[in-house]
Amino acid sequence: MKNTVSIEINERLDRIFDFILSQKSTYKFNLSNLPDTNNYSTNILDSGTFREIFDDLNKKRKNCIYWFELQNEQECDALILRLNNKREFLKNNFRVIPPKNKNQNSKILYLGIRRGGIRKKDNLTNISGRIVQHLGYYVKGSTQGLQLVHWCKGIDLNINLNVVELEDLPNDYLNVVKKILSYHLKPMCGKH
Repeated sequence: MKNTVSIEINERLDRIFDFILSQKSTYKFNLSNLPDTNNYSTNILDSGTFREIFDDLNKKRKNCIYWFELQNEQECDALILRLNNKREFLKNNFRVIPPKNKNQNSKILYLGIRRGGIRKKDNLTNISGRIVQHLGYYVKGSTQGLQLVHWCKGIDLNINLNVVELEDLPNDYLNVVKKILSYHLKPMCGKH
């Protein structure tokens, strides 16, 4: 028989997970719509499909948790296989990507957190800047991210970017929230 304290904790953590999922904003895009980087002169913030996404992301000034989600596990498996096959190429081209992990049977590609704030150099919210890195349009490849444009540009595959703004949540709790979500979502790459 389980300890009643453990049961209560599990139930509360499950409720936190369910609540976070109910608060998500979802941004949809297709990998085939990623524009060329043009030696990083491409401004992804103003590019077609992505303009609307970044207009909304740039309103999120508080701490955020986010995850990239595929339509099903098979699509995610195929994308992870492609990423793993491109790891050496990306390393040789100075693009740092999330590490491998042992998660399986998930449609979540990656899960991350971002502290709130606005970057002084370009007036982007921190979450907007982070997504630019994940899409692969940040000139410095040494900043770890999915770098999507560098290994899956042109693939006809829909991705959902889910973002939850965590207003008034202390920074110390961000990693706890990430652990709760990673336990349930099982992202296929990155450290959790």
